[in-house]
Amino acid sequence: MKTRIKAAIAGGIITLTGFVAYQAIRHVSKMPAPSSEAVKLHLTPFHVDPTWVKSGTPNFRANEFFKSSDGTISSGIFECDASTFEWHYQFDEAVYILDGSVRLNYQGKEFTVNAGETVLFRAGTVAVWNVPDHVRKSWTIYDAGKPARGLAKMLQ
Repeated sequence: MKTRIKAAIAGGIITLTGFVAYQAIRHVSKMPAPSSEAVKLHLTPFHVDPTWVKSGTPNFRANEFFKSSDGTISSGIFECDASTFEWHYQFDEAVYILDGSVRLNYQGKEFTVNAGETVLFRAGTVAVWNVPDHVRKSWTIYDAGKPARGLAKMLQ
């Protein structure tokens, strides 16, 4: 009996070590080379479902500047002009306002987010953005996977 338990533990350790090694190799092989100089990030037109726009002509622009090797995390810059629109969050998203401000209606609360401030949105939620002039933000998106999104939805 003790031999079987030891063999099961050893098998588990070997399996876990193999999985960790696989993850490390995958990460190293898929990551881009580290920066050797600064790169200008050019924002490009960003299509949004027209039914999300409630007023104004937002002229959405964005560009991603980082994506993790497993695709679960990405970061970028987004900006738009004066408008009111809904945003439907598929993933958890942290936002840092770089310039401008936005009046948000999110989960039954209204509040303003100004340059230098941050806000977190959960997957499966909707926010109404009212941009009085313009807003430029940095975003980081995290995809926790379908099971986590499903659980979060059930707990809301």
